[in-house]
Amino acid sequence: MAIWTVGDVIRRTQVLLDDPAGRRFKPDYIRPIIDQENEGLQIMLERLGVQQEEQIAIFNVPPATSAPTDLTAYFAPGQPLQYLMRPKRLDWKVVGQNDTSYVQADLVDELDDVLNGNVGCQQYRWAGGSIQTTPSYGAAVTLRIYFLALSQTIYDSSVQVMRGIGSILALQTADFIAAMNNDMGKLGPKLSKKLSIAKQNFTNLIVIQSQGQTLVPRGTKRGGAAQFSAGGVPYI
Repeated sequence: MAIWTVGDVIRRTQVLLDDPAGRRFKPDYIRPIIDQENEGLQIMLERLGVQQEEQIAIFNVPPATSAPTDLTAYFAPGQPLQYLMRPKRLDWKVVGQNDTSYVQADLVDELDDVLNGNVGCQQYRWAGGSIQTTPSYGAAVTLRIYFLALSQTIYDSSVQVMRGIGSILALQTADFIAAMNNDMGKLGPKLSKKLSIAKQNFTNLIVIQSQGQTLVPRGTKRGGAAQFSAGGVPYI
């Protein structure tokens, strides 16, 4: 199953904005816009009966030295949260305790202040495309995070259809950024047109599949995976 990482979407967005090296549009600028545009994309997916993939990441975090504990580093390639698009739930336990010791953290808009000896991550917030938790000064903790990942594939009994959701999200993000920058000359209208076509093509694919029609992508053997896009990282 091919899964798009946030990094993949950022890089594709930079290419669409004619800034492949990221000199003008940095990842920290693009990431919260991706989060914003992903909410709109989810509405479209739900309307079409398509769900994003749910993943679980379990990893240890050392004792905190400052507040809040920011998990941005764990979003990097090769790290546990590299595929995260939006968190659903966060549990914590002290490292070494058994799994029955997990405690669910509360999702809040603003984290409460805690004493210097606090143990555990009682609260977390999702803002700016990253997760922050209350600091666990007194002990290292194991986090168990349930989250939505952006899948690029759907399946039926006879054929695998590549669906380019990551491409649509990158296009939607680039289109929004261009609109905020006076359309960047002629680039803005081109992105808007390309986004409209991509969404319509995606909708057509879902409709065809829901009607039970067999869809074999051009140049692809039946039962194989059609490469809709060069983006994405294989993940089994």
